[in-house]
Amino acid sequence: MSTIDHEKIAEALQFPEGVIDVVLDTDAYNEVDDQFAISWALTSKERMNVQAVYAAPFCSQAIAKLMTPPGQKPIHLTKEMLGSEVNFADTPEEGMELSYQEIKKIFELLGEDSDGRVFRGSPTYITENSGKPVESEAVYDLIKRAKAMPQGKRLYVLAFGAITNVASALMMEPDIADKIVVIWLGGQPPYFMNAAEFNLMQDIPAAQHLLNCGVPLVLIPCQGVASHLTLTLPEVDTLLVGKSKIGSYLGRIVRKAIHPGAPVRAHKGNTCGMDDMSKELGTKFPTTAAAHSRVIWDISTVGYLMNPNWSISSLQPSPVLGDNMDWSTDTSRHPIRLVCFVSRDYIIGDMIAKFEKWDCCED
Repeated sequence: MSTIDHEKIAEALQFPEGVIDVVLDTDAYNEVDDQFAISWALTSKERMNVQAVYAAPFCSQAIAKLMTPPGQKPIHLTKEMLGSEVNFADTPEEGMELSYQEIKKIFELLGEDSDGRVFRGSPTYITENSGKPVESEAVYDLIKRAKAMPQGKRLYVLAFGAITNVASALMMEPDIADKIVVIWLGGQPPYFMNAAEFNLMQDIPAAQHLLNCGVPLVLIPCQGVASHLTLTLPEVDTLLVGKSKIGSYLGRIVRKAIHPGAPVRAHKGNTCGMDDMSKELGTKFPTTAAAHSRVIWDISTVGYLMNPNWSISSLQPSPVLGDNMDWSTDTSRHPIRLVCFVSRDYIIGDMIAKFEKWDCCED
């Protein structure tokens, strides 16, 4: 796109009706929520025609950045340091390959043919490739499918990992911005102190390009928005395990991640980086009890497209993402659609119902 047409973007960001063509871009092995999103999309044929699924890179070392107070050098994490309930990849390429294999496993559990539909993505990040796009099977497939879309139709790209694959495709073929809509789970809300979040921080130049290039974008922030999407242990045990082949698999992997003995690392040191609170403050208020659940926020991307009543959003100027992951605003910039609320009960309810009714599966 040589110029950014604000009205055309706003029109593309209206809610689509009927069966829509989608591709998924996912770091499927990173956590347990990607598997839910892939499975839900594949079992929602009345709404989604899943053309392809792309393996996105992920590297566990980004977790160290989230756990490190400002001004300190992140440590090099090991699998032992993270514990058994966290999936580990030491390099982006390893994470991408593990994700590729996990995607194929989900297809197999659902009785879906993965031939010609599952592709390896970027083995590294744009930020590690001198700011240039990273070539991969996934990137070329996305470009091909976008270009093949009929006049007046768009391909919906549901992304819930580092945005390297999608940004690379947009860098290589800018014109596909006129043929796609991207729904990305990434970053924190623009009113947060910064945008620091696992998906975004792994490849900041990729996220910057996504926000700057003028592609129609639905941005779903994590904390305070997608973080509403949690599963509890009773729900896992009564609504997933034993109900279907895919339900049992998803139930087992999510139960491993939320068992009561698992350390709540994500909530340690939350006062770090707050201007008016010291990093030592949190240590004075230890957690003594918790109602355990597991956030599965990646399903927010699928949920957004399933029903317009299940989220609240508005058109906003695309926020400016700084190199230090700080947000700023420029009201002259093109619009994106920013999601500010998702309905936990309806989204999770529809997803679980789809798994229960998936008649090709057996426990």
